[in-house]
Order: sequence, then C-alpha cells, then structure tokens
Amino acid sequence: MSLVISLVLLGLGIGQRTIWAPPETIVSQLEQTTDAQIIVVPGETMNQHDGRQTVTISGDGPVTAVVGREHDVLGWVGEDEHALAVLDDEGQLTLESFSGPDEPLPALIGNDMWIEEHTGDGEVQFEIDLPVGFSMAIQGEPGTAAPADVRVEWPFDAKTPLFGPLITAGLIFLALALLLFLLALRRHRRRRGPQRRSHRDLSRAERRSLRRDARDGLALPESGAQGAVAGTTVDTEQPAIAGADGPSEASSAELPSGEPSSPSAPTPDGEQPTSGKAERRAAPTRRRFGLIALPVLASIALTGCGPQYWPSPAPSETSAAPTPTSLEETLPQVAITESQFERVLADTRESVAQADADRDFRLIERRVAGPMLEARRTNYAIRGQSDEIAALPGIPDGDVQLLLPQQTESWPRTVMAVVAWEDTAQAQSTLVFEQPDPRQPYRVVYQTSLASGVQVPAVASPTIGAASLPDNTPLLQRPAREITMAYADVLLRGDDSEYASWFREEGDALREQFGKAWKDEQRADPDLELTELDWSANDDEQSPLMLVTNEGGALLATSFTETQRITPTEEGVEVSAQDGAAILAGVEQSETGIEQTYQLQVLFAVPPADAPEGAQIQVIGYGQALLSADEVEG
Repeated sequence: MSLVISLVLLGLGIGQRTIWAPPETIVSQLEQTTDAQIIVVPGETMNQHDGRQTVTISGDGPVTAVVGREHDVLGWVGEDEHALAVLDDEGQLTLESFSGPDEPLPALIGNDMWIEEHTGDGEVQFEIDLPVGFSMAIQGEPGTAAPADVRVEWPFDAKTPLFGPLITAGLIFLALALLLFLLALRRHRRRRGPQRRSHRDLSRAERRSLRRDARDGLALPESGAQGAVAGTTVDTEQPAIAGADGPSEASSAELPSGEPSSPSAPTPDGEQPTSGKAERRAAPTRRRFGLIALPVLASIALTGCGPQYWPSPAPSETSAAPTPTSLEETLPQVAITESQFERVLADTRESVAQADADRDFRLIERRVAGPMLEARRTNYAIRGQSDEIAALPGIPDGDVQLLLPQQTESWPRTVMAVVAWEDTAQAQSTLVFEQPDPRQPYRVVYQTSLASGVQVPAVASPTIGAASLPDNTPLLQRPAREITMAYADVLLRGDDSEYASWFREEGDALREQFGKAWKDEQRADPDLELTELDWSANDDEQSPLMLVTNEGGALLATSFTETQRITPTEEGVEVSAQDGAAILAGVEQSETGIEQTYQLQVLFAVPPADAPEGAQIQVIGYGQALLSADEVEG
C-alpha cells in the first residue's frame, strides 16, 4: 500500500512540473487600433508583473519607441491627442484615448530627455526593465497614427506550491515501503529453517557409527544425504551433528588432505584470516541502508528547494505607503541626469566644431542660442570675408568638473557645468544650457572663462541639483534684474559709480581688462589725440539665468552690450577701423567716426540676503565678443 501511495504522490508531483505546469511567460497583446499619433505606456502598466519585459511593436513603415522619465514623456506629449496603454481585468493591453489637437507631431527620436531610443522599419523588439516613474512612447511615421500592434511579455515565475509537498510525501512513502519490504524479507529468512527429508531420528547405534567414522578420518559421502542405515537421509547443511546444542566433534578433525577443517585456522604467518562470513553479512546491511537512505536524503534535499515549490502565506492586503528615505526623494527631480548631459555635451561639441569650421549658421542653431548665438553670427560673417579672423572659442574638450542641473519638472530648464580643456594652459569654461520647451534640445546660452584664482561657490551634487530663482527674488543680496546694468555702470565709471560697493574689485579680471582704468588709458593714447572716445552700455534681450548655491546665494549668468564710439574732433581727421570692425562697417577709414558694439557675458556669485556685512558680489567668469560695427552718420 505504501508503494502504491508513493507512486501516486510522485506522479502527481511530477505532473505539477510537466503536463500541468503553467506557461513560462505572461503575454499581453494590444489589438485595439487608434488614430492618435502617440501611444504612451506608463511604468505602472509595465510593472503589473514582475521581471524584465520583452516589447515587440509592429507596424507599416518606421517604428519608434523611446523611454524617458514620466514627466518628460508627458511634457513632450503636452495637450496633443494621444492614447494611454493600460492593462484591463483580463491582463490585456487596452487604450485610453485623450483628445487634443491632431496637428502633425515632430519625430520623437533625438530628444535630449530620452533614456533609450529604439527604431526599426516594420518592427521593433527590445528588452527593458521599465521602473515606475518612467514611461515609453510609441510613434510611427510622424504625422500618422501610431502602430497599435504592441506585444509585451513578462517572464512568469511558475509557482507550483504542491510540487514540493507531493514529491516529499512520495519519497517518504517510498522509503517506508522499502523499509517494510526489508523487514518482511528478514523475517521470512529467519522463519524459513532447514529443509529436511528425514522421516525419523537416528538411533543411538547409528550416531555412534558416524562419530567413529569421523575419528577414523573417513570422509562422509558426497551427497551428504546417505547414512549408514539404509533408507536414512541426512540434512545437507548438517553432515555430522553431535547434538542440537553444540558442534560435532568432527569439526576438529583434519580432512584427508591433511589440511585443518576449521576456517579460523592460523595462516603460516601467524595471522588470523578475516572472516568471509562477516563480510557477507555486512554487504546486505549496507545495501539495505542505502536503499532506505536514498529517498530520505532526496526528501531532505527537496526541503531546500525554492519557495515557488511550496505553499506561501498570502500577502498582506494592507501595507504602509512608502515614505521618502533620502533628500533626493523629497525634492523635485533634476532637469537632466549626468548620463544625459554627457550625451548633450558630446553632441554640442561635435555640432559647434562642425558649424564653426563650415560657418554653418543653421547647424549652430541646433545647439547654440541667445547671446552666444549672436556672437557666432557676427563671427561667421567676418570670417566669410577674411581668413585672418580667428574663430570664437569652441566647446571645451576635457572632463566635466562641475554639473549643476535645475530642480524642476517644467520648462524652461537650466543646467550649468564647468568643463576643462585637455590643454591645461587654457582656463576652464562655464557653460550654461537652457531647454526652452520639451520638444527642443538643450542649447548653450552663455560660455564664460573662469577667472584665475577665483573659487566657485559650493553647490549641490548633480543628483540633487539646485532651484532656480526669479529675477525679482528677495532671497538674494541684490535683485538679479538690477545686477547686470549695475555692473555695466561700474565698468564705465569705476569707483565713481553708485554701485561700486556692490561688487568685489579684488580678483575681478574683467574690470582690470575693460574697466574704467583701461578706458582712460585709451582716451590718453597719443594716437587718438584728435579723436573722442565714448562708451555706453545697454541691456540685451536674454534674461539672466541663475541657480542656488549651498550657502543660499546664487550663480547668476547674464550679459549686456557695451558700445565704443570714436569720432574725430577736427576736420580732415580720419578714424581707422581695425580687423573685423572694418569688415562689418564696410570702411577702413572714416571722417565721421566708427561705432563698435561688444557683447559681455558675465558669471556672478551673488551672496544671499542674510549674508554677513561686507559680503560682495564676485565675478567668477566672463567672455567678450564683437557683435557689430558701423560708420557714424555725418
């Protein structure tokens, strides 16, 4: 019975992993068509099942799938018509439509915000482990409906909770059946006894005759069954028995060959031989133990199997809501991650280098904007007329020394970075990028060279980022919108400016190079004795960009223009225009004068409003470039 139960249990257990085993994957197929140009698959949908997902998207023509942070994907989609993929009660993908403008959308591919991009013609297949907080966007040919043939597969952790108990119980019953079989076999052997064919006991005379023959050294008959008395049969297993309680005297007699009959006789070396009978008894014992131990050990091994083979308690229905465990989880996410910025920086380097070499203004617009774009527009125009004019400094080719992205999930977005050159003789540059909206790339707005000996204030790590402040914030020592033109006035008037006390003069390389002292030297130049030099400053259209430092202050990037006007003071005196100014003005000599406008980009470290008395705004870096030149009208 134990053997039958064992076979039944083992069969049921094996069936749990074979004919009744669940599928290895969970498949959800989207078969619903849509007119929307974008299908968004959120991380919550992809994480309805555990494991890495395999996504297959099929369609007619190009197929694009991108992965990004959820607020980035939704920011790109905006208010336009799109469809959201969710799992229904049966585990299949269905679409929820969101109406909006149905104008043709641009291509998803190539945006700076994406973590992954997958493209193909007719089909795209890839594996991904999409976490919550990230989303996937699907697009076909831009301007057409998104491909709705979407298939998602999850690896299925095939739990068979009855496999372990069934196999274990089956092996236990198998061990029990083997044990009962061995016990029965042993009992049968003990009860069997000698098989005799004698029907009467030997007489006393017959037994004496047998003993006498044994003493005389006579051999017993070969059959061991023929006695001295006719009709008497002797047991083959006991050829000479003296009595029921002891061995026969013939056991000590020698055989006719002269060899001792005892199996325990000493060997010629004096050693006692090992008993063969004891070995024969030990071998079956070991075999019986092995037969029983095998299923027992298998049962013990099964207890160490994975939890998918054993019943597990039902998960608790109530669980506490996750609470933030770090500072990063309580703050808005950063505008851009380190890996994303590395891609942006590499692409910017390549685009700017190629555009500068070809003087390609359309190409430079892809990665440059604001004051920096205006400076390059002028430089390209000048270099197109003269090969002797040098190009403006490109994007540094060294490592990123500092990265400070803005904490925001909206637009526009700002990120500052300090990047070194491979040539260590060149000063490090500070790059300020801005992304005006989700569908546009990050572009360099400001590029300044760090002043020698000036320390950049401490800022947060790239994973935490920094908040931005409005121009009229009261959290800074001075209003940001007033700092730009206040410093421009200091460059014009020096210590006579009412704003001179705002700014630290020590270490201000820009003031040393283009401040009032330098301007006075230009006015006193003997070659310009018959001319009049005047400077004026104006604000530009670009708003300052700033990010908060650890001390509560801010790094403020801004720009303004400074115009130099040189006119003759007497008739017949001509004013000369040099290099690029002559090309832009269209004349090398003028009797009316030359007017040149320069762009100045400045990076300030602004103290907080509660800074100690005596704290001043410091110039961290600066840059200068010619914007325009014209002949003064007579």
